[in-house]
Amino acid sequence: MTARLTDWLLATFVPQHGDINDPLVRAKYGFLEAWISITGNVGLAAVKIVLGVTLNSVSLMADAAHTISDVLTSGVVLASFYISAQEPDREHPFGHGRVEFMASLAIAVLLGLIGIEFGRTSSQRLLDGSQVTGSMVAALIMFLSGLAKELMALVSIDLGHRIDSSALLADAWHHRSDAIASVLVAVAIVAAYLGYPSLDAVLGLGVSALIVYTAWQLGSSATNSLIGEAPDANLVGQIITTANSVPGVLKAHDLIVHEYGITKAVSLRIVVDGNISLTAAHKIAHQVETKIRTVIVGTAVVHVDPNGLHKTKT
Repeated sequence: MTARLTDWLLATFVPQHGDINDPLVRAKYGFLEAWISITGNVGLAAVKIVLGVTLNSVSLMADAAHTISDVLTSGVVLASFYISAQEPDREHPFGHGRVEFMASLAIAVLLGLIGIEFGRTSSQRLLDGSQVTGSMVAALIMFLSGLAKELMALVSIDLGHRIDSSALLADAWHHRSDAIASVLVAVAIVAAYLGYPSLDAVLGLGVSALIVYTAWQLGSSATNSLIGEAPDANLVGQIITTANSVPGVLKAHDLIVHEYGITKAVSLRIVVDGNISLTAAHKIAHQVETKIRTVIVGTAVVHVDPNGLHKTKT
């Protein structure tokens, strides 16, 4: 169901959405997710405010304020994709793709703070014995709000997987944390009516641990990408296989991959017959560079070693 919804959204709002290696098309995926989030959060907040005033519900009014604050996170996503889609310049010859990693880190930090605050509130309620109050109507509204936020999370996850975007996956978990919180409030209100007031705090501590753990995972991944982590083993194998497939290449080795978001800068060494001419060796290297650029989006630089003289790094 989510995939069909995502397909319809892409077909409607992102022309040429199949060309995800185009930085501008990729950026439109991010814009779509951000505007879905902004529109959805503003709409949910408006409903909660109206119903909160009508029902005189403090919990609905408080959750409306929290929902409005989520627009800021979507703004981070919007800005990051706008910047990352900019053309390379003198100061940034490989583009601005790593801005997306910075956005992922920022969202992870915000998510971690939400999780910590969630845990603090839950602990305080457990110690004080206080409970969530509200009407059954408010509980129903919170539950439906949670379902809406989970749908937004699922769409964000689908879009994030389609373009391998850490920022969209991080924002998806932000939506999901809100969905869990809203459903938890609804459950707590019902539990209080049924005589189980402490259930809210107990569930809250578990959810807090989940949110903090997720924030740590997202933040660690974004930090590793910013620092420069080892390339994916599948990508390494694909590049080496591609280089070895070029006639005249005896061996490809010492591969280095620098990632700048969707753009990658690749360098490697190839071994060729030491008896061929310099012109022939240069031609083989150029063919390898050209073929690698059909596998990646970015640049490739190939150094030639004559057979018998290369030393592979261990």
